[in-house]
Amino acid sequence: MKNINKKIKRKQMLVTRRNRYGYLFVAPFAIGLILFILLPIIQSIVFSLSDLNLTLTGYELDFAGLKSYNRALFIDANIRRLIVNALIQTFTDLPVILAFSFFAALLLKNPFPGRSLARAIFFLPVIMVSGVIASIDSANLTLATMMNRNTADLINGTSGSFSANKMILSLFNDAIPATILAFLGRAVDGIFDVIMASGLQIIIFIGGLNTISASIYEASSIEGATAWESFWKITFPIMGPYLLLNTIYTIIDSFINIKNPLILTIQNYLLSFSEFSFGSAISWIYFGLVLMIIGIAMAILSKRVFYYD
Repeated sequence: MKNINKKIKRKQMLVTRRNRYGYLFVAPFAIGLILFILLPIIQSIVFSLSDLNLTLTGYELDFAGLKSYNRALFIDANIRRLIVNALIQTFTDLPVILAFSFFAALLLKNPFPGRSLARAIFFLPVIMVSGVIASIDSANLTLATMMNRNTADLINGTSGSFSANKMILSLFNDAIPATILAFLGRAVDGIFDVIMASGLQIIIFIGGLNTISASIYEASSIEGATAWESFWKITFPIMGPYLLLNTIYTIIDSFINIKNPLILTIQNYLLSFSEFSFGSAISWIYFGLVLMIIGIAMAILSKRVFYYD
């Protein structure tokens, strides 16, 4: 009995020691979460429900309830317009980004000379749109817009833009509906932004394609399936979970893109201390809208995802 008790105590001591080490390793993350994420979130909620008044010693908060939320949703038409434009831009770019990244992943999956270099080039946008480079790109956005307009003036002789929309419309005329042509035109015009937003999705799709066993394709070819049939019956269904993941990631990435006019508007309000409460309210409205759209997307797509073991 004594030996059994000693073994039990020794195991308990080991478990206690492991728990202490676990808490020690988790502590930096927990402290950072509380100080740099949780507290700012709570402060943002408080600011959105108050009127901020600057004083000589700092600021004072007067509880205002849903005043800022009411202004953003029902009074300020510009905020509603920016939210609608953000939604349209996101759902316009989403299919283009997913299609491009999936096609690029199919090309980069197969071995060919220089494949590693090609993969690195496609992943470069993930690095370029982060950190300091993204800030520089945002700072130069106005200058780039002016340069594009000047180029258009030289080409067209007017103040319009030389866009792919005009080229596609002139080529196909009435053969294809105008809405589809406009969609294709916007996709071609924004091909640079599409490539910049597709780096991580390509990597995820490549990882998913590598999980498909070659024996499945061998069996389908023996059964007489063509490459087209193998794609729609094998590749595409098995890639369902990765398509769902990339869809959610692309939606979030588009909504928080630094070039999003609504994000820039929120930043301007937050930098203006007199409108800090209004900016906080817009942020929480936008956050709730993003969560709702992600929930709807997951509810719709998860029912159609095939999980292959």
